[in-house]
Amino acid sequence: MLFDLDGVLYVSDKIIRGATDSVMHVRNIGLPLAGVTNTTTQPRSAIAEKLAALDILIAESDIYTPAAIAVRVIGDHSTKLYVRDSLLEDFQGVRTTGTNPNFIVMGDLGASGYTPDLLHEIFKHVMDGATVLALHKNRFWQKPDGLHLDIGPFVTAIEYATGKDAVILGKPSKDFFHGVCAALHVSPANTLMIGDDIESDIGGAQVAGLRTALVKTGKYREAFVKSTGIKADLVLPSIADLADAMKLLQSS
Repeated sequence: MLFDLDGVLYVSDKIIRGATDSVMHVRNIGLPLAGVTNTTTQPRSAIAEKLAALDILIAESDIYTPAAIAVRVIGDHSTKLYVRDSLLEDFQGVRTTGTNPNFIVMGDLGASGYTPDLLHEIFKHVMDGATVLALHKNRFWQKPDGLHLDIGPFVTAIEYATGKDAVILGKPSKDFFHGVCAALHVSPANTLMIGDDIESDIGGAQVAGLRTALVKTGKYREAFVKSTGIKADLVLPSIADLADAMKLLQSS
């Protein structure tokens, strides 16, 4: 079972009611589980610390992020990182350069972080041959004060200007979902993805062959969900309803 984190188990530093009990329920019945997140503001260690502080039993080794995949893709090649300082911990060992990088990594800098000058800098690197590795391509995300632009619009701007597609490493990448399933030794068809993002969590998981449950917390907005035409296998008021939902899936 795969849990999206922010918006499903917590929003910012506030736990969502039922999160602890639902994760414990999955553990008690012996199902393998993982936390899967497109978060690019914190390293895995910080995410694990947050989960522990909220009494949610998901260990660092069971957390899967796009940054870890980026490191594998970069390998011995050079890169320029456009990520927050707090995420650099997950990029230890990669070869960085400001001149003719092979890869550009685009992560979260906040909506005000991708200034016109910074986007022009990335544009020039890509036109000179660099490949963009987008840690994800989410349109927006939920913060305590409402919805905020995510990095997707900025990745799309670079793609449009250069005519070159970015490599998307996080959700909704089919390879991302299949990689997590392989790590858990489970088949996609027997795996449930629980998320609040109708496109990245639900749409991506369905393309990858997983079953899906959409929660009406976090970034969920009914009108936007309807506009996508994507339909989850289950729609839950919140993660607190997971145990009952699993019974429905088992009987279907």
